[in-house]
Amino acid sequence: MKDRGMIKWQPFDSLTSSKNMVQHILSEKEKIKKPVLSEEQLREIQERLWEGFHNQIPLHITYFFKGKYQMKKDVIVLNISLRDKKILLEDSSLYFDQIIQIISN
Repeated sequence: MKDRGMIKWQPFDSLTSSKNMVQHILSEKEKIKKPVLSEEQLREIQERLWEGFHNQIPLHITYFFKGKYQMKKDVIVLNISLRDKKILLEDSSLYFDQIIQIISN
């Protein structure tokens, strides 16, 4: 009997685009809305941010990115740009409005 090789799988090739679409839909469903922070929470974030920056204290920063919570642990704030509303960390940068929580060690 002659084997058809990869030809026999061609009808199933159309399913890969469906699979990608389903994965995209599921990932979109997992996204959450960014929480609205109170004035007190924003003030607390600001105080911890400045304290961490001036004293070079490692911080745990929880931030919101692409519909999910992310966390950076034991990072040092290298610079705070009030003009750009951005903080510069050792390995990246974050905008103020992304930050949800800051915990100092």
